[in-house]
Amino acid sequence: MEGLIEDSTFNAEMPEVVAPSVSSAAKIVSLSRSVPDLVKNDPEAARALARLKRANPKAVRARKCLIISEPHARLREFSRDIYQYHIKTTVPWGDLGARLLPNANLIDYQNQMETYDNEFGAMKQKFLDDYPRAAAAAQMELGELYDESLFPTVAELAPKIKFRVDYDYIADPDNFYVQIGDQAEAVVKQQYTEVLESRMGAVSDYIFKKLREPLTNLVARIDYDDTDKPSGFRDTIVDNVAEIVELMGKCNFNNDPKIERLKISLRNALTGVTPDGLRASVTLRDQTKQNVQQIINELPTLGF
Repeated sequence: MEGLIEDSTFNAEMPEVVAPSVSSAAKIVSLSRSVPDLVKNDPEAARALARLKRANPKAVRARKCLIISEPHARLREFSRDIYQYHIKTTVPWGDLGARLLPNANLIDYQNQMETYDNEFGAMKQKFLDDYPRAAAAAQMELGELYDESLFPTVAELAPKIKFRVDYDYIADPDNFYVQIGDQAEAVVKQQYTEVLESRMGAVSDYIFKKLREPLTNLVARIDYDDTDKPSGFRDTIVDNVAEIVELMGKCNFNNDPKIERLKISLRNALTGVTPDGLRASVTLRDQTKQNVQQIINELPTLGF
């Protein structure tokens, strides 16, 4: 797999590294995006359907799309793509939706989000330009299900279509000053340190969980010999693991030795491994399967 390994030679001993402070190595990033789906429940239609099919009205639901608009569909899909990029390049931080972005990814992330922002704005305008046509056509398309009161005006709709990214710093416990006395300050600092440690542990757990799926999929897909029908797999089967390996290195803020060992083991296991090579060689498939399965066995269980 070209591009994954810069140096295929690794020492048997763990390298000595200095773990950076998470406050200096990452930022908190929050993504906010909104594109109304313009789908509404219709209780009256549900009751009519229940009568027609002799069903219990409480067991029937009816939902109707207010408009049929290609620019609207593309905008919603693009919003989902933005979210997927955000999730792929960050890790969870707390329970309220914030994510942690390694500074090593910061420039690329900011550049990509700026590009997304420009594209989102252009696609939003295309949809708003198309909306009056789509809303007018809805009367014909919905027939007796049409209800004019459900359709917002363009002025009402525009502010509901949003895209925003916010960045924030992580406070350093060593610079955590409050004007409440030395003893109280020590208590608050200890509490905050415990929160940081808990969240860092959650980052490690997230990486282990995120790693398990592509590794398990890799083993399953290459588990066949020359007498079997090939299982078939995409060219991204190795790249999916490579992305997690890169994230592991960038997000190991507390220098977790388990993550470092797994990262090195994965790099060794995948050196020279390509999708075409796996398809062509039963020997490479067997060796890769054994190496990757051993790594899976070393993953923390985390409830699995």
